[in-house]
Amino acid sequence: MKEQPLHGHLTFRQRVLFALGTPGWQITGSVVVSIGIYFYLPPEGAGLQAWVSEEIFLGVLTAYGLARIIGGIVDSLADPFVGHYSDKSHSRLGRRRIFLIVGIVPMSVIPGLIFFPPGEPGSFSVFVYLTVMLALYYIFFTIYVAPYLALIPEIAKTEQDRVELSKLRAVIGGPIIMAFGVLWLAGVDVLKDQGMDATTALQTIVVISCIASFLFSICPILAVDEAAFSSVHSSMNMREALTKTLSNRPFLIYLSAQIVFILGITLSGPAVPYFARVILGRDEGFAAQLSLAMLPGIIIGFIVIDRIVARFGTKATLVGTVFLLGIPLFPYGFLHPSIPGGPGDQLNLMVIVGLSIIKGFPIAGLMILPTVILGQLIDLDEARTGANRAAMYYGVQGLLTKWVYAASAAIFSFLLSAYGRSAAEPLGVLLIGPVSGSFCVIAAFLYTFYPEQEVRKAAIQHASDLSDQPG
Repeated sequence: MKEQPLHGHLTFRQRVLFALGTPGWQITGSVVVSIGIYFYLPPEGAGLQAWVSEEIFLGVLTAYGLARIIGGIVDSLADPFVGHYSDKSHSRLGRRRIFLIVGIVPMSVIPGLIFFPPGEPGSFSVFVYLTVMLALYYIFFTIYVAPYLALIPEIAKTEQDRVELSKLRAVIGGPIIMAFGVLWLAGVDVLKDQGMDATTALQTIVVISCIASFLFSICPILAVDEAAFSSVHSSMNMREALTKTLSNRPFLIYLSAQIVFILGITLSGPAVPYFARVILGRDEGFAAQLSLAMLPGIIIGFIVIDRIVARFGTKATLVGTVFLLGIPLFPYGFLHPSIPGGPGDQLNLMVIVGLSIIKGFPIAGLMILPTVILGQLIDLDEARTGANRAAMYYGVQGLLTKWVYAASAAIFSFLLSAYGRSAAEPLGVLLIGPVSGSFCVIAAFLYTFYPEQEVRKAAIQHASDLSDQPG
């Protein structure tokens, strides 16, 4: 039986291929953020050497944190430009698709290069190399991701369609990125058991991850035929486009909450192997099991999220999920390091595994809901301006969130270097929980100011206008 296009745009097969792009770029992000800091500032007992200086300067900065900040600032300047020129592009390959083609190879290759630094550990050349590689990676990451995300409100015209497409992206991408988180931890353990040293094992896993990222990332390029879309290209100049975007009050409210939430979630994400090694005295393989503990909650979240949104609305659901993610992070700050089978070990295990299970449920919603809200805001803008400027919105969001990623890395590395990341000095690891939890709770509060009804009304009106158009 021949597949019927979704609202004249994508078949189910095409939607699946489009959704596979999400784990493609998420894998590279995890390689750079989670594995990157583990490689450059490893916990005690991991068999790795610290590649950057741990000296703290200006009171709060480490070399790793400064590299992330410089790389993030350089990249952030590219975000609105990529968004703007994607909105204006008239390439025969599609205004979004051409950017995906340009960005895919560097986005997939550069993360691997980060793990082969030149020079001696702690040298200035390593710092410079890391800074340059991070800046280049994030620029090409933006070139791929901003136009990719901008396709979502063009492919899926109604809020329900966007929930379904975002859910499909989450259902497909969530297990893949979770499997990646498990496999890199377990894979390092397996390769070390086969006789590899820890550094070579980690580098091998990274190279395999980069290849997988490329294969996933190419799927949307092959799936999406932009000629099927009817979105109006922007005719604004750069200054006008940026001004119009930043004058959208609901967008600014959403963005303020989103960047605080991202700060919280990016602090907690890379902490899992540190908790396994420092607090529980276990290896990367056990850290993989901790990641798997979230899976039941994520599955339940995927099953019920549609009904929760239908009952309470997108805003209320988002506020609740961010709050539910933040609260379980606070108890991590009150744990005490233990050794396997020793005093307090079982209590530590029960607390950490239990909290991992609880965190799974809200994570499912957070894979879906922000994209839906941003789609509403893009509709609101299109209704006001007459043009689809989705990439500019994702570009502005990217500009600010890149600074947040850099700030998160700086805070993370500062906590580890200033307060310790060993069983004898665990405070740096312990503080990650309550600090990241505090940011999540603040973000939940900020989301309450999002004017959902105002935006939904405009979005519904826009969808109605589209349906009234001929063809």
